[in-house]
Amino acid sequence: MVSSLLGIMNMGKQSITNNQIALNVVSNNIANLNTENYTKQRVEFAAIPPNNSFGWCSRYSNLQIGQGAEITGITNKRSDWVDNYFRGQNSSSGYYDQIGNMASNIENLLNDELSDTGLQAKFSAFFKASEALSGDPTNKAYKQAFVTAAQDVADFLNGMSKTVNGYIEQAVGKFGDADSFNASNIKVSIDDLNTKLQQLADVNNSIIQSSSGGNVSNDLSDKQNAILDELSSMMPLTTVKNENGTVSVLIDGQTVVKGGEKVLDLKAVQTTDPDNPVQIQLVDKDGNIKNEDVSEFMKDSAIGAILQAGSGDDFGYKSILNDLDKLANAFAQEMNKIQTQVIDGKTPLYIGPDGTLLTSTTPMFVTSDGSGTFTAGNIKINSDIAKDPSLVATARIDITDPDYDDRAVGNTGNMDLYNNLAKGKIAGLNISDPPGEGMSLTDYLASLVSKIGSEVQSINNAKDAQDAVTQQADAQRDALYGVDLNEELADLIRYQRSYEASARVFNTANELMQLIVQLGS
Repeated sequence: MVSSLLGIMNMGKQSITNNQIALNVVSNNIANLNTENYTKQRVEFAAIPPNNSFGWCSRYSNLQIGQGAEITGITNKRSDWVDNYFRGQNSSSGYYDQIGNMASNIENLLNDELSDTGLQAKFSAFFKASEALSGDPTNKAYKQAFVTAAQDVADFLNGMSKTVNGYIEQAVGKFGDADSFNASNIKVSIDDLNTKLQQLADVNNSIIQSSSGGNVSNDLSDKQNAILDELSSMMPLTTVKNENGTVSVLIDGQTVVKGGEKVLDLKAVQTTDPDNPVQIQLVDKDGNIKNEDVSEFMKDSAIGAILQAGSGDDFGYKSILNDLDKLANAFAQEMNKIQTQVIDGKTPLYIGPDGTLLTSTTPMFVTSDGSGTFTAGNIKINSDIAKDPSLVATARIDITDPDYDDRAVGNTGNMDLYNNLAKGKIAGLNISDPPGEGMSLTDYLASLVSKIGSEVQSINNAKDAQDAVTQQADAQRDALYGVDLNEELADLIRYQRSYEASARVFNTANELMQLIVQLGS
């Protein structure tokens, strides 16, 4: 009987301790109700195996009674499927967060510089000046206005190019400029990504050092998952969970973090291709390249969005700059063609100082950098024409015609061609490729505005949809891992009642023990 009472007392004491620990866990959960990345903890109980010490009470000699309960662990169980689903959606949200910033900048460009008060207004003013000069080709004031309007178009294109190139420089650096590249978003983001991967390796290493019997510290587990969440917002996350509680990370099939070691680094490098100015390499600790370019792997993530902003392959800053360059080149080439080239046997002519028509050889536009291709950034009014607007060719006549009169200064054949640029189709000018029969400058600009507006709206709609999916996945995780006050209060009452009952058992056994001692004295 004494042995039995001691057993009861031990079980009561064990139960009191168990419930005290359980109450501590509940208290810790409630205290971390608003702690970010905290996973609610649960006490795991198991029955202590019985023995045959009560066999003497039964003629069958196999009477077994358990010896109470013990705590086998304090866990914060998580679902790999739910985590992986959230992180996959989080990668897509990271992409749309970055691409959304780009869309916002492009939308501002659309509203401020491509609108009917921006570049469209400059072209409209130019064609009005052209029509005015057509009405009076000898009017010097009209010629000056015509040249000024053409210069305004060029200057505005220069400004737009500077703005877009500024966005590109911010994203991926200025092409060929190492200092600019080192300060760019892509370089900073890759450095941050390497830092996060090293942090994961360090936490993995701490898990290896501190784990006991396969049990992983809950705090370290939460840190590990928090880092994985952050990584998933920057890159597509491919992981392998190891038996010792560590997590390895793979990029494009190659292991970057292996347990407690970061075995490969990511490195952003400039290329010689302006349409794809950045490569993301995987290199080992000795600097050996293990993968020349993992940019494609990064495509649907924040890193991929930054790369897209500076690439000419998809919609982004570079694609818009290419469209503006196409417009500037078409405008300059056609203006110079009308100003200096014989078309259909007729020669462009300007009114000379003596009032006679002279063959025009001075191009309207030149490049500011001396290159042979016009862009939005280098288009520039010819300084000779800026200084002397009378060089503008207003007439176009077949000078081989026997009836040719070099005093026919009222001829406006050349101005007709200038005016036709508003609606006449220009070969090679089109929003899509191949260009087909071309477009007019006015139609091209209108189509460009429509195209950009449609792309921006599409991005914004996709971002809203993706944010909703990610928030839903996050809410699902919160329901599984987050602290629920109702659940904790229910556990609080349950463990409290169990604690009180265990104390009652202990006290009862203690009183019986004292009674037996008194009876024997």
